[in-house]
Amino acid sequence: MRRFAVLLTLAFSLSAAKRPITENDLYAFKWVADPRISHDGSQVAYTLVTITEKHDTYATALWMVPAAGGTPRQITAGPRDSAPRWSPDGQTLAFTRAGEKDPPQIYLLDMRGGEPRALTSLTKGAANPVWSPDGHTIAFLSSSDSKDSDKKKDSDQKDEAKSDVRVINRAVYRSNGTGYVDYEKVGHIWTVAIPAILGAPPKPKQITDDKFDEGSLLWSRDGRELFFSSDRVAESYYEAPHSDIYSVPATGGEMRKLVSVDGGTRAMSLSPDGKHMAFIGALNGEPIKSYSQPDLWVTALEPNAKAQNLTNDYDFDIGGGIGGDQAPPRASAPSLPYWSKDGRSIFVSSAEKGRGNLKVVDMRSGKVEALTEGDWDVYSYSATPDQSRTVLAISTTTTVGDLYVLDGKSKKPVRLTDVNSELFSQLDLPAPEEIWVKSFDGRMIQALVQKPPQLIAQRSIRPS
Repeated sequence: MRRFAVLLTLAFSLSAAKRPITENDLYAFKWVADPRISHDGSQVAYTLVTITEKHDTYATALWMVPAAGGTPRQITAGPRDSAPRWSPDGQTLAFTRAGEKDPPQIYLLDMRGGEPRALTSLTKGAANPVWSPDGHTIAFLSSSDSKDSDKKKDSDQKDEAKSDVRVINRAVYRSNGTGYVDYEKVGHIWTVAIPAILGAPPKPKQITDDKFDEGSLLWSRDGRELFFSSDRVAESYYEAPHSDIYSVPATGGEMRKLVSVDGGTRAMSLSPDGKHMAFIGALNGEPIKSYSQPDLWVTALEPNAKAQNLTNDYDFDIGGGIGGDQAPPRASAPSLPYWSKDGRSIFVSSAEKGRGNLKVVDMRSGKVEALTEGDWDVYSYSATPDQSRTVLAISTTTTVGDLYVLDGKSKKPVRLTDVNSELFSQLDLPAPEEIWVKSFDGRMIQALVQKPPQLIAQRSIRPS
């Protein structure tokens, strides 16, 4: 009886210290998005996503934390800053900043001091900045027109009244989250040279110009070419998902198709010598399926090269696959596979049995081994060029997500941030229990059981 009383007192004291989560707690959530480690591995820049005081939208600002550990500090004011990208020499941070009603533009922040300065001023904005290997140029995407690339206009000139009539002539005319689809707004590749002294935004150059979108920008190692992924089929929603990988001279010119598979391609990454490319691709197959498992592919960058599926025998999703509302609602960006220094292995995330971790894939054999092992989801990551350090954004079933750093080949990431500690220290958030059940065909099926805190507390005070 005495033991029962002790357990009962302990349970009540714990319940008094912690409380169940409520719907209003969601307004206090903070999300870490798109972490980028500097090339020397000393600093990590990231986007912190919060909810505004009016609870009507999200705010984003750039923060930085030492990779060796320390106090994070805010480096831009926001409230619509995102996509931090380090220059190769680590002295400049490129990012995108949007106005309240204006599209995002690319800004540069000198890490030695000073205010951010605008690098672009395009009518329809600029996004997805990617530094050239020599740090002299940034490639980006924009739906602006080269004939109308200057955003300046006479302040006395009034905008013409826009008609509220909308003509629908496509089978797919709305998109979840963005509303009506503007098929005239096509994202093309642009480049802009970095001036020695940044005053007024320099004039950018449009590299591609047609009726199809381009994405997944990547520079060649020598800076002479730009690689990109594109689905160059009109009204492609009538067909199975498909995109190919192309290249175009960095100065502009004729594009050429490099890689084509029967499915979608994304997240390209070059080997250290620049002779091979890794990418994530998902085959459509026959018959057409509702879902295609993504794999890691590699191809030589030479004429008539055939892409090889490295993870064809690995029965899990390459590139993630863990879904949940704890993911950043804004400012997310895809993480790219990265290569070992000797070019023999490729590091990439994978979703396996309800967990997301980094894997090491042997380029020749396709053997998959774990780099990290945990009951979590590595939802974003980036590494230094020599792979000496990797920054990871990790969430769990009871945490929204924080930054960790991984040194060398250690499988134990070290925590850098704890952005939700003030709120989550008050909450009683029991982790779900993993169970396995046998199916009718003998296969084992994984399941999770989420029990309320009250039930767990009741079980803990039962007398033995």
